[in-house]
Amino acid sequence: MTVSIRPAGPEDAAEILRLIRLQAAFEGEPDGVTLTEAAIRADGFGDGRRFEALLAEVDGAVRGLAVLYPAYSSWRGAPTLVIHDLFVEEEVRGGGLGAALLRAAAALAEARGCCRMDVNVLDWNEAARGFYRRLGFAALDRWLPHRLEREAMARLAKKNPGERG
Repeated sequence: MTVSIRPAGPEDAAEILRLIRLQAAFEGEPDGVTLTEAAIRADGFGDGRRFEALLAEVDGAVRGLAVLYPAYSSWRGAPTLVIHDLFVEEEVRGGGLGAALLRAAAALAEARGCCRMDVNVLDWNEAARGFYRRLGFAALDRWLPHRLEREAMARLAKKNPGERG
């Protein structure tokens, strides 16, 4: 089995979408993906790029994905790298692809002067949580992610400056 990691290009949009759909199904949200190949090409490879992706190949076939985006630590005054998605097809899990994708991401982060890498892990996914711990990631006990979805965001944007809650 020959494993390689490479940056994704716009020609990989279909593979990126395929893997994101597989990840959504794995996470119990098979109908949650509204992403399109056109959005991948525009947002991942166009002007004002919003994310980048690394692909893991086994014997020349794409079998894993890491979606990354930059962020910034205001406390440390340095860039950070966020791993938004990490997915490896079930048939090849345990073969080192996930670790290889994270090593490649860590090398990018180091080259860019990042002070850390962040990842969110579903609370029920014990296998993933153990995987990240073995690689040196630490769970943040005091930090809980919060999210504002589109409708709530629109309501908040329309509130008057002095209006509470």
